[in-house]
Amino acid sequence: MASKLVLIRHGQSVWNAENRFTGWVDVPLAERGWQEAERAGRYLAETRFDVAFSSHLQRAISTLQMVLRFNTASQTPIFLPADGTVPREKYPPTASELPVHLHHTELAERHYGDLQGLNKDEVLAEHGEAQFMTWRRGFDTPPPNGESLKDTCERVVPFFQSTIEPLLRDNQSVLIAAHGNSLRALTKHLEGISDEEIVKVEIPTGTPIIYQLTANGSNWDIEDKEIINL
Repeated sequence: MASKLVLIRHGQSVWNAENRFTGWVDVPLAERGWQEAERAGRYLAETRFDVAFSSHLQRAISTLQMVLRFNTASQTPIFLPADGTVPREKYPPTASELPVHLHHTELAERHYGDLQGLNKDEVLAEHGEAQFMTWRRGFDTPPPNGESLKDTCERVVPFFQSTIEPLLRDNQSVLIAAHGNSLRALTKHLEGISDEEIVKVEIPTGTPIIYQLTANGSNWDIEDKEIINL
């Protein structure tokens, strides 16, 4: 029996709209981002989820909350911040609640270091196309004081293997709201995409990506993949 995994990059953020490197800066959704999240929520309204996850950044959390706002097929969401992130009492969800795990830094966007907040066109003009593309799309070359996509993979994939894979193997339906680069890292892992080819992969904002997965030893067979362009 195939397990369902739904990935969604947050809706357009304020800095996406301004063409800025965002990384770990906690900017909110833009108006278009809220609309994208709502469209995704309406599309997924009748999809049952057993568990959901997001990063610690508000653009991912807001997108996840908007998607669940319209969901009629799942249990009542109960929001559970990751251990050590915000003060909270331990609360075990009941059988009538949907556990929604928030504030997981493992799922955060790639940290763009010294580029964060800078306009991409201005960085391109100052440093040239070759350096710009190496920083923006290269697999293993980080910007100054930042992360490469390889670094991002090294935190996303172990988290997925230790925390999310057991749920999928238990045939639970999982929803993840995260970021362009953390979802590229996860896509690379699931689909076996090479270091060279992953640089060409784009994850659009507010677009559900629906996988049907079957466990094959320690790996996964992709029975179906849908990219829902709304």
